[in-house]
Amino acid sequence: MRNLIFVLLICLGTISEVYGQDFELKKISFQGNKTLTQRELYSVIVSRQSPSKFWQILYKINERLGDKPQYLERIKLINDIINLRNYYLDNGFFDVKIDTLIDYNHEDKTANLTFLIQEGQPYLIDKIEFTGFDEVPESLKAILFDFSVLKLGKRYRRIDVEAEIQRILNLLYDNGYPKAYVDRAKVRVFVDSLRKVVSVFVPFNPDGRFIIRDIKIFFEEPGRMKISEELITRELEFKSGELYNQSLILRSESNLAQIGLFEIVRIGVGQMEEKDTINFADINVSVVTRNKQDISPSIYFSDERNAFNVGVSLDYQNRNFLGGGRNFSASLRFQIQSLNLKNLPTLTDTISAGLIETNLKLNQPYLLGRRIPSEFSLSLMIDKQKNYTLNIARNRVRFIYKPSDEYSGFFDWDIEGIDIRFQKAVDPLLEKLYQRQLNSILTLTFQIDRTDDLIYPRSGYAHLISVEEGGIVPYFLGMMGIKVLPFSQYYKFGWLYRRFFSLNNSVFAFKFKLGIANEFFIKSERKFELQPIPINRRFFAGGSASVRGWRVRELGTVPEPSLGGNVLIEGNFENRIIFWKNFGTVFFVDLGNLWDDLKYVKLNQFAVAAGFGFRYLTFFGGFRLDFGFKIYDPGSYTKLIFNKTAKQILKEMVFHIGVGQTF
Repeated sequence: MRNLIFVLLICLGTISEVYGQDFELKKISFQGNKTLTQRELYSVIVSRQSPSKFWQILYKINERLGDKPQYLERIKLINDIINLRNYYLDNGFFDVKIDTLIDYNHEDKTANLTFLIQEGQPYLIDKIEFTGFDEVPESLKAILFDFSVLKLGKRYRRIDVEAEIQRILNLLYDNGYPKAYVDRAKVRVFVDSLRKVVSVFVPFNPDGRFIIRDIKIFFEEPGRMKISEELITRELEFKSGELYNQSLILRSESNLAQIGLFEIVRIGVGQMEEKDTINFADINVSVVTRNKQDISPSIYFSDERNAFNVGVSLDYQNRNFLGGGRNFSASLRFQIQSLNLKNLPTLTDTISAGLIETNLKLNQPYLLGRRIPSEFSLSLMIDKQKNYTLNIARNRVRFIYKPSDEYSGFFDWDIEGIDIRFQKAVDPLLEKLYQRQLNSILTLTFQIDRTDDLIYPRSGYAHLISVEEGGIVPYFLGMMGIKVLPFSQYYKFGWLYRRFFSLNNSVFAFKFKLGIANEFFIKSERKFELQPIPINRRFFAGGSASVRGWRVRELGTVPEPSLGGNVLIEGNFENRIIFWKNFGTVFFVDLGNLWDDLKYVKLNQFAVAAGFGFRYLTFFGGFRLDFGFKIYDPGSYTKLIFNKTAKQILKEMVFHIGVGQTF
């Protein structure tokens, strides 16, 4: 401690010489740190390097756009030395010495700060003494003392001690000890400066082992939907007579929340009875149910299919339909991509795009007596595009696997009938290619989401990978002698990757999208009437969430981009900045294109767009307005934007309205 005070006095004296002057802190560095990285050390100090002039200029324009200059401050420097020393102590360097070297430039009033560090020899763990387990069974003791992080002879780190304490407490909570705790005031780390070792002493108090005596279910606001106690008990992963287990209680809460019948679910310890030999505890399950039925009309905005949609819908929901926790829902919706009051849209016009859909869905939490969430749905859809209309009837069976909030998987089996009607006369060969077809489509989808926020992510990443197959089931049915309608044989792969980084006061976002589809043919003695990949299963480029220099479904190196392609590659780079309250702006660069086959992909065919946009953030995702410019148009005679006049650039500019973030 005397050394620390001495160092602080030196710093005070040094800084006091220039105190009162504003020296901009240009650089912070560390010397002598052999074990701990500069990044670690920088994270524990409060002084900060000044940003470059570019960010300072942006800061003067708007505080959220850039970053302000940083100055050398005496109080911060004192805190830095204390924080660094404590950080080294927590990492086993009890002989550490820290000094500072400040290089002043009085001409431009800047300073460079260097922390001079003598780490000394690291202290190793010589003894671990965790006490208080006299009443704990030997079988459980063996697991408790199987240290996974804290090891004898290893360098002492406080974080390792805390990790072991939490591991042991979790094991106690899951093995009948709901009241287990550590007496923090008595935790000791004894330092032997001669041998350079430490001894760790942690007193635990399991405080009695409890068996679940009774499970009591309470319905708060009982006037709402009636739910049987058996249904709630089915979702619980613990029973009377078992040892208290906190992990199973948390999983049971999650199970009840996921079936969608309750607004609030709480599970906690109720009355306890402590005896000499064994203790008992009641578990209270309190729920607030939702309404049995809901009808909800709505006007909505969506960013479906890379375009801004305005729609109206009517939704009906019947919870606990026929008991067992099933949910039945029905919906009817109309949506349109562009509304022209002078020319109201019809199903046969060539200027509007929209959708009419009705959907019936049954959510089944259990299947064949096992917890296998599944969905059964039937939908009828009229998908109207400018040049054609798709009439789609789909029957879907979906099985859901969601082990955690980060990971999820789906298996879909779609029986899908599709009929295309062109709005105007088209090439007879094209019309002959796209005839009515009935497909069986199997899709496997995996999703990993490790972003920090669902609506406005600032860091993290997410993957969405899907594999789709069409045609196998009707092929085998046909081979068995069963009559089948025309169908498509194809496979399809899709990968969507999103990545987010915090950058000063903004977020840098990146998206990569890859899609590959291809038809295949299985040789057989029987002749099948095979069709191309259905249009609704193909890829499209251009639009508000694609390459924003092009309108929706207008980009592609294919004969007719509105009919889609078989290969899609897209990359989007976006810098998101909030400049005032809920208002923000973005600067973006998009690239990509659409091809008929992977062998046609060439580097000089990637279209590039750039632009800017504005955002208004709300709790449900906000609105966006983007202006996209064609930087490189591979389909144009004047490919580069630099070869175009200002009038031509503005004429080709594409204006997008969207809901939520682009990706």
